[in-house]
Amino acid sequence: MRLFCIIVLFTLAGCETYIVNMNAAPVMAEFETVAVESGDDAADDPAIWVHPRNPSQSLILGTDKQRGLGVYNLRGELVQFLELGNLNNVDLRSGINLNGNITTLAVATNRTDITLDIFAIDSNGNLSRIYQQALDMLDPYGVCMYRSPQGMAHAFVNSSDGLYQQFQLNSLMSSEVNPILLGSFMVDSQPEGCAVDDQTGTFYFGEEEAGIWQMPADISRANERRMIARVGTGELTADVEGMDIYRNDSDAWYLVASSQGDNTYAIYDLNAAAAYRGSVRLELNPGNGVDPAQETDGLAVSSVAFDERFPRGMLVVQDGFNENPRENQNFKVISWQQITEALSL
Repeated sequence: MRLFCIIVLFTLAGCETYIVNMNAAPVMAEFETVAVESGDDAADDPAIWVHPRNPSQSLILGTDKQRGLGVYNLRGELVQFLELGNLNNVDLRSGINLNGNITTLAVATNRTDITLDIFAIDSNGNLSRIYQQALDMLDPYGVCMYRSPQGMAHAFVNSSDGLYQQFQLNSLMSSEVNPILLGSFMVDSQPEGCAVDDQTGTFYFGEEEAGIWQMPADISRANERRMIARVGTGELTADVEGMDIYRNDSDAWYLVASSQGDNTYAIYDLNAAAAYRGSVRLELNPGNGVDPAQETDGLAVSSVAFDERFPRGMLVVQDGFNENPRENQNFKVISWQQITEALSL
């Protein structure tokens, strides 16, 4: 596939230059969150918490990597903020078995304390930090969670020097979180974004300037990893950043990855050996004034029908510019229905 690009120069509050991949299908955001309080490069990674009784009351978690963790409703309003230090990436899992009690846990990498911060989320979406696991790594960076068939929570944590570690967070015989380090491995250069498919026990992670790797969600089998998508092939432009998995009841199963260098989001069909199905890019939504997203770090996706705007779920992406009006960084929210139609999924 040939890649056609143009350079676009913005002169709103200073100059920003970035590449736009015009081969990617255009989509528009339904809404955006309020801007994070911190300036410069601050917003980074989102996660989606689904309300157990009313999906329209679901929430978006988003890191401010200079201050902590924000929680937003589906109008983009900030409803909770935990000021805990430089939290870089965040992920969550429901259905975690703590000695017969089923709960939701979230994790975030804390670059201030060099810890894996673990949170409990109650049935109303209120977050509380319940544990800090010290990390023996240079610079905690990316993180993603895995729920085993038995309801065990795991976290894959990486460092900017290429180190990956896997922790088991709970025991079926205890109501307490008690992380255990299961092992580690190294990649050649900086990783960050990652995602685990719980149904197949498959771990996907990005090496920012190389591509996307796949392996079993068992760090003792790291030697089985293989690259399924490479930077520089017209699908991904460095850096490879956030990623997540879309899976619904109709057997749709996709890996979504942020191609930061050309401001697009690549879609891979996991039902077809990770075949590339195309990319989407955000453009201005004239109906609600939400601007495009550029230089996206983290993203999150869900197939839940949240409300009439999101009948097939949503994609949440970090916006590195946030230009209309020019404000601190934030998160944009796109209906998966648009992506389905744009790429004929």
